[in-house]
Formats: sequence, C-alpha cells, structure tokens
Amino acid sequence: MKRIADLCRNSNSSRFRRDLLILFVILLYWELLLYSQLHSSLRGFSFWNALFVLPIAFFLLSFEFCLANRPRYELFFNTVIIVIISFFYLADLIYYKTFGSLFSVAMLGTGTDAITSFWWSISSTLKENIFLIFCFEIPVLLMPVLVLYDDEKSGYSLLGRMLMLFSSFVLWNLIVLALPVTGKADYSAYGVYHSRYTDTDTASAKLGALPNFIIEAKSSLFGFSGKSETLTAAEDVKIEEKEEIIKEAVTYNEYSSLDFREIKKNSDNETVDTLCDYLVNVSPSNRNEYTGLFEGYDLIYICAESFSSLAIDEQITPTLYKLANNGIVLNNYYNSFKNVTTNGEYAFLTGLWPDVARKDTNNGVLTGTMGQSIDKDMSMALGNMFNRYEGIQSRGYHNYYGYYYGRNQTLPNMGFDCKFMDDGMSFTTAWPASDLEMMEQSVDDYINDDQYVAYYMTFSGHGNYTTNNIMVYRNYDTVNSMIDTFLPSSAIGYLSCNYELEKAMTYLLERLEEAGRLDRTVIVLTGDHYPYYLTDPAYEALKGEEKDEDFESYHSTCIIYNAGLKQKIEVDTPCCNVDILPTVLNLFAIPYDSRLYAGIDIFSDGFHAAQLYNRSFITDKVKYDYTTGRTQWLIDTQDYDEKLLESYLESAISTVKNRYAMSIEIEDSDFYDYVTANLKSVRTDSVSHNAVALDVE
Repeated sequence: MKRIADLCRNSNSSRFRRDLLILFVILLYWELLLYSQLHSSLRGFSFWNALFVLPIAFFLLSFEFCLANRPRYELFFNTVIIVIISFFYLADLIYYKTFGSLFSVAMLGTGTDAITSFWWSISSTLKENIFLIFCFEIPVLLMPVLVLYDDEKSGYSLLGRMLMLFSSFVLWNLIVLALPVTGKADYSAYGVYHSRYTDTDTASAKLGALPNFIIEAKSSLFGFSGKSETLTAAEDVKIEEKEEIIKEAVTYNEYSSLDFREIKKNSDNETVDTLCDYLVNVSPSNRNEYTGLFEGYDLIYICAESFSSLAIDEQITPTLYKLANNGIVLNNYYNSFKNVTTNGEYAFLTGLWPDVARKDTNNGVLTGTMGQSIDKDMSMALGNMFNRYEGIQSRGYHNYYGYYYGRNQTLPNMGFDCKFMDDGMSFTTAWPASDLEMMEQSVDDYINDDQYVAYYMTFSGHGNYTTNNIMVYRNYDTVNSMIDTFLPSSAIGYLSCNYELEKAMTYLLERLEEAGRLDRTVIVLTGDHYPYYLTDPAYEALKGEEKDEDFESYHSTCIIYNAGLKQKIEVDTPCCNVDILPTVLNLFAIPYDSRLYAGIDIFSDGFHAAQLYNRSFITDKVKYDYTTGRTQWLIDTQDYDEKLLESYLESAISTVKNRYAMSIEIEDSDFYDYVTANLKSVRTDSVSHNAVALDVE
C-alpha cells in the first residue's frame, strides 16, 4: 500500500492516506445513515457493508482533481464528486420514504417515470425529512474546509491514478472471495451477492446500498455472472409424522397436454432446456370439487391501488365489506408486494412472479417485468386465456394515462382492448383520478354482451393520505363523520381514498343488478401492494395491533365474490397474488397446463405457500424469513422427526425458489412462444381441464 501511495504522490503519502480515509468515512457515514432509516436501527449492519465501501473509495479517489496551487479548482471538482454520490443516497432515501423500498437499476426507466408523476407527493416527503436531508449533506458542506486547509498542493500522477483503479478492482474481488467466511446460506452475504434473484432491499441490507447498486448496474449492462441456482429440483414437499404420513404433494392421476421432453428435443436454447427439465417433473393440478363452479359466468377482475384489509369497514365501506365477507373468503391471503404497482399487477394477471432483482434490461424496451413483457408471448395471461377459450374480447380500463408504465402496450399484449385517461375516458382530476368516474364510463361497454371479462386497474387509493391528495380532500369529511373513535389523519385519509373505490363498487353492483347480470358475474378484487404510504401509527390504529414488518403487513384480502352463491366458501389455504389466476381458471373451467404457472389453484392438492416478493413464505406448517433464515414452526414439532422437519423445510425453500426462478426464466426466454412454436398437438380429455392454453397452428 505504501508503494501505491508513493507512486500516487509527487511528495509523500500523507495526503493519499488522508484522502482515502476521508472518502471511506464519508461513504460509510452515508451507508450507516441510510441503513438506520431503512431498519430503524443499526442492528444487522455487518462488516461486509463497510468492507465494500473501501474499493469504491479507491475508485473515487483515482478521479480526484488536484492541481498545484489551484485549491479553488480542486474544491469545485471534489465537491462535484461528493455531491453526485450524495445525490445517489438522497435519491434512495426519498424513494424509500415515498415508495417503501430502495431504487433499483432494473426500475430506472419506470422509477424515473414514477418520480416525475409523483412529484407532488415527493415534495411533501422532502419537506417532512428536511433535517434528515441536512444530515446527508453534511459531508458536502464540509468539503470547503477539507480542501482549503490542505497544505499539500501537488496532484496525483497518472500512474498513481491507474494504480488506484487497479487497487479498487483487486480489493473488490478479494472481498468477494472472502464472503464464504460467514457462510454460504441464501440469506448470507455470499448467498445474496451471488444470487440472480435477490431483491434490492435484501441485497442492500447485506452488502450496502451503493455496492449493490454497482452489482445491479453490472448485471444490467453485462449480464449476471453469478452462480446458477435455477430450477434445481422438482417439487416434492412432504412431511412425515412419527405415526403417519401427511402428504403435501399427492400422486397425480391426471395428465397434462404438454410433453416437455419432446419440446426439449427441438430446443437449441439452454434456458428452454432447463425449463423443460424442471417442468417435466412438476405434477399438474387435479380437478377438484370447485372445478367449473363459475363455468360460463362473466368476470370482473380488479387490481385496486393500495387496497388491503384495512380499507374494509362495515360502516364506512359497506359494499367492500359485503364483497369481502361473502363468496369465496380467503382467510390466509397475503399480498406479496411492498410497492411498485406493476409488480402486483403482473402477478395478478399472469400467475408468474415479476423480477424484483438483478434484471438484464433490453435496450429500447420498457424496464421492469411488466414492461419487458411487451415483446413476449403472453398466451397464459388472463385476457388471452378468456379470449381464446370463451371466444370473447376482454376489456381493460385504467384511470390514468396509458403510456404510464407502458400499459397501452403491455395490457393489449395480455389480451385486453383498453381505455385510459384521454384515450377513451376523461376525468375531473388527474392525480389521482376517480375510480367511480372510471366505472361510470366503462360499464356500458360490456354489460349487454353475451359474456364479458373486464379488467380494472384502479387509482383512487393512491397515497399519500393527506389533504393534498384530491381523493382525501373529496371524501375526508364524509368519512370522518362516520368514525366514532379517534384515528390519525393518515388513517382517515386512507379510508377516504378507498371510499372512492367503495362508491365505484356500489355503482357497479347497482348496474349489474339492474341488468340482471349480478348473479352470473364473478368479481375478483385485490390490491397491487400493501399501503406503504400509511404511517405506522395509522396502520396500527386501523389494524388494532402493532405493525409486524416481517409478514403481517402483507396479510390482506382477495375478494372472489358471486351473489349467486347460496353460502360463502371459507378457505384457510395460505395463498398470494400469483395463485389467483390459476384459481380463477379452475373455477371457470378454462383449459390450462398448471405447470406453466408459478401460482397454484387454491383448491387443488399440492404445495401451497403464501410467498412474499423476497422469497420469504408461510405454509400451514412453517413461517420462513428468507432475509434472516429465521424459521418459526406453526405445528408442534415434538410430533415430528427432526430430520423430516429439516427435509420439509429444505424442500419448501427449494420449491419457493424454483417457482420464482421459473417465472423469471419463462419471460426472459419467451418460453410460451417457444412452446407454441414447437407444439404439434393438444390433447384434451373430458376428465381433465388441464389442457394447454396455447394457440397451435
């Protein structure tokens, strides 16, 4: 190191050591400050977070502008470097405070769009966090002092700068090689670094925000070069009691129409081969007593902005209350997503997991999994499925601009004939727009059709939940007059936004009943993500208990309502967003190959888990936190053999990982298109409804 320092300086190494220390301390300060905001403490901040900062400090130091006797130039250039890096941390902070997670490379395009449209909300976040912003900018304010009081004016030589860059590269790779020291578990720093499927928040907690951003940027530009963990084993999840066997996976006596071995023979694509090897060993779902329960019915499918169980109140939102407590009631439904509407929307429409991790982005194509789907075969998406097998044209509606998140391209590719703000519909407000106004302008499009499928992406529930929000302002007094206990203003604001959805659903039910279609219409409604704008006191006031970030924040409601059901059907099966489409297809007796979905029909046999975006999950027997490796058994473990418990957990973790990986690889490889092109025939049978849902020429 001294040799490097001597070569870096024209005089001595004292300034090199000082400059390196200053940069290291500044970067570490920002990492610690950001971490403390994300996790409410510094607990869990590891030495890896600090170590990865060191090579970054070397890298930045190699660009330091230092001219003899020109302190003003040095002050300007060095301050610019620090300002740029500080902007990264500030952007992460504000994005987190506004949207509930860190800013990922994969969402750069979408996130920029969001920031532009959300400026009214972001400006409020800036005002609320002015002291925190000042804390982040302290290093910038100190730069003049650090430079002007420097007695050494000589600059770094070119060779010195090259050596710094080389040292940065070497140090980074030495740290990577050292990662196994703390273990190779999925949730370890090693596992997170090398996983293609680790989400941004989890990776940043283990490695640091800026280091992880660099890793994601490298993956986006050059492709992911880490270890393969894709589709390592077929699904086989079971657990044995000491006295008897409890089977989580049954012996399937029904067939699927796709022969993946035959498809693989015609493949020249490694990812397609891997998918075929995996899917051929996955057991398809069986028919069950609820297959075809709603065959031939109409469907209204609603992804509601920030909707959750907290929005359901018998007095304030009686229509939503009626829908949620009748029909098919899912007692253990979890909304898998923290934020980003298109993640939940994609899972809801496709039965696949969106990529929330290190995604290779395609130039010229929208970022994010939803955006990346525009040039992919989405044969298995909701609209295309019903269009094909029911011979109808599914319709789609959203009360914002179609170009936002690229819905004017993605939704038609999923089979919907769409209308958006200023493209078939107009609204009295822009951000957010009224769900009621959207419903009033759309129902007449389909209500007189012989059969219809209508999809809605609502908007009124969007935060923030202050009177700056037009939906809060519009409904606040009405909602407040119906509340008989104290609630924080944010809680009233949240209910006020969802009151607009309540009015929309009331209008919809009235129109369906007037047209004589209510008993033959199935309404499916769930949220895109949990309401991250809701303050913790507001959440706890509405929930009636303290907020549990691990799982209970995601415990929510998915409505599957039909007025013609004589009695409600309660289901205790753990389930989540990706399970809804396969469940609906089963209820409507739409032919499909269940192996091509990551979700599973909630009424079927097989392994059921409520999975979160970060691969944490809950089954009826265990709760597993992927980010920490913490396991909580929900059964009396004394009744089970310890080795079999371990085997069950390992199999469950593997299955959850496989389902996530399968989803990503299906879209990335355009697998549905490949299957369609290579399929020679489709087998169907009156006994099974699991025929493939793909067009064959």
